Amino acid sequence: MRLILASSSPRRIEILSLLGLEFEVIPAKIEEKPIEGKPILTARKLSREKALSVWKRYKDAVVIGADTLVFLGNEIIGKPKDEEDAKRILKRLSGRWHGVVTAVSIVSKGKRLTFHDVARVKFRELTDKEIEDYVRSGEPLDKAGAYGVQGFGAVIVEKIHGNFYTVMGLPVVKVYKALKGFLYNTSP
Repeated sequence: MRLILASSSPRRIEILSLLGLEFEVIPAKIEEKPIEGKPILTARKLSREKALSVWKRYKDAVVIGADTLVFLGNEIIGKPKDEEDAKRILKRLSGRWHGVVTAVSIVSKGKRLTFHDVARVKFRELTDKEIEDYVRSGEPLDKAGAYGVQGFGAVIVEKIHGNFYTVMGLPVVKVYKALKGFLYNTSP
Protein backbone atom coordinates (compact mmCIF):
# COMPACT_ATOMS: atom_id res chain seq x y z
CA MET A 1 0.00 0.00 0.00
CA ARG A 2 1.31 3.43 -0.94
CA LEU A 3 2.00 5.65 2.11
CA ILE A 4 2.19 9.44 1.81
CA LEU A 5 3.21 11.99 4.42
CA ALA A 6 1.37 15.23 3.64
CA SER A 7 4.12 17.36 5.16
CA SER A 8 7.55 18.64 4.22
CA SER A 9 8.58 19.04 7.87
CA PRO A 10 12.09 17.60 8.28
CA ARG A 11 11.14 16.60 11.82
CA ARG A 12 8.07 14.63 10.74
CA ILE A 13 10.03 12.96 7.96
CA GLU A 14 12.73 11.97 10.47
CA ILE A 15 10.20 10.63 13.00
CA LEU A 16 8.18 8.65 10.44
CA SER A 17 11.44 7.19 9.12
CA LEU A 18 11.98 5.63 12.56
CA LEU A 19 9.19 3.16 11.73
CA GLY A 20 11.16 1.70 8.83
CA LEU A 21 8.27 2.23 6.40
CA GLU A 22 8.64 3.37 2.82
CA PHE A 23 6.72 6.58 2.25
CA GLU A 24 6.52 9.53 -0.08
CA VAL A 25 6.51 13.17 0.93
CA ILE A 26 3.82 15.27 -0.77
CA PRO A 27 3.21 18.48 1.20
CA ALA A 28 -0.36 19.66 1.62
CA LYS A 29 -1.21 23.13 0.47
CA ILE A 30 -4.05 24.48 2.59
CA GLU A 31 -4.93 27.80 4.13
CA GLU A 32 -4.38 27.33 7.86
CA LYS A 33 -7.26 29.09 9.63
CA PRO A 34 -7.24 28.68 13.42
CA ILE A 35 -10.35 28.28 15.52
CA GLU A 36 -9.85 31.13 17.99
CA GLY A 37 -9.23 29.91 21.55
CA LYS A 38 -9.39 26.23 20.54
CA PRO A 39 -5.85 24.88 20.00
CA ILE A 40 -6.76 21.18 20.11
CA LEU A 41 -9.75 21.54 17.79
CA THR A 42 -7.62 23.68 15.45
CA ALA A 43 -4.82 21.11 15.28
CA ARG A 44 -7.32 18.29 14.62
CA LYS A 45 -9.08 20.31 11.90
CA LEU A 46 -5.82 21.28 10.18
CA SER A 47 -4.40 17.75 10.27
CA ARG A 48 -7.61 16.46 8.69
CA GLU A 49 -7.60 19.17 6.00
CA LYS A 50 -3.96 18.42 5.16
CA ALA A 51 -4.52 14.67 4.86
CA LEU A 52 -7.69 15.06 2.79
CA SER A 53 -6.19 17.64 0.43
CA VAL A 54 -3.44 15.20 -0.57
CA TRP A 55 -5.65 12.08 -0.49
CA LYS A 56 -8.07 13.68 -2.98
CA ARG A 57 -5.22 13.56 -5.54
CA TYR A 58 -3.90 10.10 -4.52
CA LYS A 59 -6.95 8.01 -3.59
CA ASP A 60 -5.00 4.75 -3.84
CA ALA A 61 -2.81 5.77 -0.90
CA VAL A 62 -2.83 5.99 2.87
CA VAL A 63 -2.16 9.65 3.66
CA ILE A 64 -0.90 11.06 6.96
CA GLY A 65 -1.55 14.71 7.79
CA ALA A 66 -0.32 16.34 10.99
CA ASP A 67 -0.41 19.69 12.70
CA THR A 68 1.47 20.85 15.79
CA LEU A 69 0.44 23.89 17.81
CA VAL A 70 1.95 25.54 20.84
CA PHE A 71 -0.52 27.15 23.21
CA LEU A 72 -0.55 29.18 26.39
CA GLY A 73 -3.88 28.83 28.15
CA ASN A 74 -6.26 28.74 25.18
CA GLU A 75 -4.15 31.11 23.08
CA ILE A 76 -2.43 29.57 20.06
CA ILE A 77 1.20 30.63 19.75
CA GLY A 78 2.00 30.23 16.06
CA LYS A 79 5.17 30.54 14.05
CA PRO A 80 6.85 33.93 14.48
CA LYS A 81 6.38 36.49 11.71
CA ASP A 82 9.96 37.71 12.04
CA GLU A 83 12.87 37.91 14.49
CA GLU A 84 11.18 40.51 16.71
CA ASP A 85 8.07 38.35 16.98
CA ALA A 86 10.26 35.32 17.87
CA LYS A 87 11.89 37.32 20.68
CA ARG A 88 8.47 38.40 21.98
CA ILE A 89 7.20 34.79 21.98
CA LEU A 90 10.30 33.43 23.72
CA LYS A 91 10.07 36.15 26.41
CA ARG A 92 6.43 35.20 27.03
CA LEU A 93 7.28 31.51 27.38
CA SER A 94 10.41 32.08 29.49
CA GLY A 95 10.10 30.37 32.88
CA ARG A 96 6.57 29.15 32.12
CA TRP A 97 4.67 25.98 31.33
CA HIS A 98 2.84 25.81 28.03
CA GLY A 99 1.10 23.13 25.98
CA VAL A 100 1.99 21.48 22.69
CA VAL A 101 -0.62 19.52 20.75
CA THR A 102 0.07 17.41 17.71
CA ALA A 103 -2.96 16.13 15.86
CA VAL A 104 -2.70 13.43 13.22
CA SER A 105 -5.19 12.37 10.56
CA ILE A 106 -4.81 9.22 8.52
CA VAL A 107 -7.00 8.83 5.45
CA SER A 108 -7.44 6.00 2.97
CA LYS A 109 -10.23 4.71 0.78
CA GLY A 110 -13.08 3.94 3.16
CA LYS A 111 -11.20 4.73 6.37
CA ARG A 112 -10.46 7.95 8.26
CA LEU A 113 -8.97 8.51 11.69
CA THR A 114 -8.01 11.65 13.59
CA PHE A 115 -6.33 11.67 16.98
CA HIS A 116 -4.12 13.98 19.01
CA ASP A 117 -1.60 14.00 21.81
CA VAL A 118 -0.79 16.82 24.23
CA ALA A 119 2.44 17.45 26.12
CA ARG A 120 3.29 20.14 28.63
CA VAL A 121 6.61 21.95 28.29
CA LYS A 122 8.41 24.23 30.75
CA PHE A 123 11.06 26.68 29.65
CA ARG A 124 13.78 27.69 32.04
CA GLU A 125 14.18 31.43 32.72
CA LEU A 126 15.89 32.93 29.68
CA THR A 127 18.09 36.02 29.62
CA ASP A 128 17.64 38.64 26.91
CA LYS A 129 21.06 37.66 25.51
CA GLU A 130 20.08 33.97 25.32
CA ILE A 131 16.89 34.90 23.49
CA GLU A 132 18.81 37.21 21.16
CA ASP A 133 21.45 34.54 20.39
CA TYR A 134 18.86 31.83 19.83
CA VAL A 135 16.80 33.98 17.48
CA ARG A 136 19.96 35.02 15.60
CA SER A 137 20.66 31.30 14.97
CA GLY A 138 17.54 31.24 12.76
CA GLU A 139 16.23 28.04 14.36
CA PRO A 140 13.05 29.53 15.90
CA LEU A 141 11.82 31.31 12.78
CA ASP A 142 9.90 28.44 11.14
CA LYS A 143 8.58 26.72 14.26
CA ALA A 144 5.39 27.01 16.27
CA GLY A 145 6.20 28.67 19.59
CA ALA A 146 9.52 29.92 18.16
CA TYR A 147 11.56 26.92 19.28
CA GLY A 148 12.59 23.43 18.29
CA VAL A 149 13.08 20.93 21.10
CA GLN A 150 15.29 18.74 18.89
CA GLY A 151 17.83 21.47 18.07
CA PHE A 152 19.65 24.07 20.12
CA GLY A 153 16.24 24.86 21.61
CA ALA A 154 16.73 21.78 23.78
CA VAL A 155 18.79 23.92 26.17
CA ILE A 156 15.81 26.20 26.88
CA VAL A 157 13.39 23.37 27.69
CA GLU A 158 13.61 22.50 31.38
CA LYS A 159 10.90 19.81 31.58
CA ILE A 160 8.49 17.90 29.38
CA HIS A 161 5.43 16.10 30.75
CA GLY A 162 4.32 13.87 27.92
CA ASN A 163 5.77 12.48 24.75
CA PHE A 164 8.93 14.10 23.36
CA TYR A 165 7.88 13.20 19.81
CA THR A 166 4.57 15.02 20.27
CA VAL A 167 6.56 18.19 20.94
CA MET A 168 8.80 17.43 17.96
CA GLY A 169 5.80 17.08 15.65
CA LEU A 170 4.55 13.47 15.40
CA PRO A 171 3.51 11.20 18.32
CA VAL A 172 5.25 8.15 16.88
CA VAL A 173 3.75 5.45 19.14
CA LYS A 174 0.17 6.54 18.39
CA VAL A 175 0.99 6.85 14.68
CA TYR A 176 2.52 3.36 14.62
CA LYS A 177 -0.51 1.79 16.31
CA ALA A 178 -2.92 3.60 13.99
CA LEU A 179 -0.96 2.73 10.84
CA LYS A 180 -1.12 -0.97 11.71
CA GLY A 181 -4.87 -0.80 11.16
CA PHE A 182 -4.50 1.01 7.84
CA LEU A 183 -1.60 -0.95 6.37
CA TYR A 184 -2.13 -4.42 7.85
CA ASN A 185 -5.86 -4.38 8.70
CA THR A 186 -5.24 -4.99 12.39
CA SER A 187 -6.68 -3.05 15.27
CA PRO A 188 -4.40 -0.63 17.15
